[in-house]
Amino acid sequence: MSDTPVTPRMAAAVIVVRDGADGLEVLVGQRTTKARFMGGFWVFPGGRVEPTDGDGEAAWPVAAAREVREEVGISVPVEQLRAYDRWVTPEALPKRFDTVFFLAPAPDGAEAVIDGEEIVDSRWATPTVLLRDVEAGTAVLAFPTMRQLEDLARHASVAEAVGGCPDGLPDATLPVLTEEEGDPVLTIPGPDGTPVHYRSGAVPVGERPRDQRD
Repeated sequence: MSDTPVTPRMAAAVIVVRDGADGLEVLVGQRTTKARFMGGFWVFPGGRVEPTDGDGEAAWPVAAAREVREEVGISVPVEQLRAYDRWVTPEALPKRFDTVFFLAPAPDGAEAVIDGEEIVDSRWATPTVLLRDVEAGTAVLAFPTMRQLEDLARHASVAEAVGGCPDGLPDATLPVLTEEEGDPVLTIPGPDGTPVHYRSGAVPVGERPRDQRD
């Protein structure tokens, strides 16, 4: 296996938000368990940037709007997307993406319409509820998704969340993947710059380097 990291492909995702009875809610969809990548995970609508989306940084919001329309049937104008977060897959992994996550207020009355093939279920929930489901073992979320939900849980409304978006393209978070006592460990900078370590469960088996898959 080559020691040269795989070049990450550009990807985009959309965190669709609305004000609910219990506070800020986000829309997530469940990927089919048949998917080779993140099968069964609850995710924000998103996917790879395609050539038809354009070139350079301008392609990210175009791809994001297209993906949310294709996966959950919600049309969000590109100009309403606010860049919120950006993650690059660890260098040790065989499949890598440079993903920009956009925040978008849901259009009035918008409800998800899924294809039942790639996305097999959808739900609106508060970030706190989704994180509790992960702890209870009733939902599986990707590592960046959980970190984003932890941040969104601080906001009481859509207006607060949108107001908390950075100006321009966010700095990328590049986790470092290592192994400790046979378990994968992801390390990312904490709020004060101090490294924070996350042990097993942070990296799905199917996404680990081949020599770390059981």
